[in-house]
Amino acid sequence: MTEPAPFRPSPQQRLVVLSGAGLSARTGLGTFRGPGGLWTLEPEVEHAMQASALPDSLPSLWRVWGAMARVAGGHGPTPGHYAIARMGAPVITQNVDGLHQAAGSTDVSELHGRAYTAVCLDPVCSWEAPLTPGDGERAEDHGVPSQCPLCSSPTRPDVVLFDEMLPEGALRRAQQLAVSADVFAVVGTSGTVFPAAALGPLAREHGATTVLIDIEPPSDPFVRESFDHVITGDAHQVLPDWERHWTRPGGAVNPFLDPFG
Repeated sequence: MTEPAPFRPSPQQRLVVLSGAGLSARTGLGTFRGPGGLWTLEPEVEHAMQASALPDSLPSLWRVWGAMARVAGGHGPTPGHYAIARMGAPVITQNVDGLHQAAGSTDVSELHGRAYTAVCLDPVCSWEAPLTPGDGERAEDHGVPSQCPLCSSPTRPDVVLFDEMLPEGALRRAQQLAVSADVFAVVGTSGTVFPAAALGPLAREHGATTVLIDIEPPSDPFVRESFDHVITGDAHQVLPDWERHWTRPGGAVNPFLDPFG
């Protein structure tokens, strides 16, 4: 019996990618949930992620998110990030590490903020500045002032905490991308955290083929049934394979012309 050909999008289709922590795990950045997740290993950090803990939680936030930005910047993008960028796919990401932009993606909707940027704690203040990630619990350890130069309020990493609203512009753009997709691929995320979890069904309602790529896809039949295709595999192999077929008919690689393809 012939095995069915694996699903791959075509260049004629508009591919949109929703990415989560699993895509960046190869850099050394851990995921958040699960036995080896950050919330399990450092439960006090999960408490610090509550918006109600501000401003007392700022030392923990600077330590955790500054370190995340340092690890991401030191490692750089993964093969999956590069493949997404080279296919020109718009990205909706739950990650805050900036690796999609570092890989060359230009249309990136960051739902959970930016660990590589500092902002003012006062939501009406417009000050922001890029970090120089370091190692410590003070803003100065990461190259930014601890007090806002505009209003003197404390500064913070630009990440969305529990009980905070997602950035309105990023969420609106994510919904627009979902509606416009021909293929909506979910990579490196459980697909169960809202409002991001609603984007796949939204894309499907508007005619998109929905795809989940996960090395260990969820066993919950309700989650699996929400996708047209569930690909069990390493995103850093699946996405480069998509890219090869995207750019070379048949996916063939000439080892003399493209030894690293």
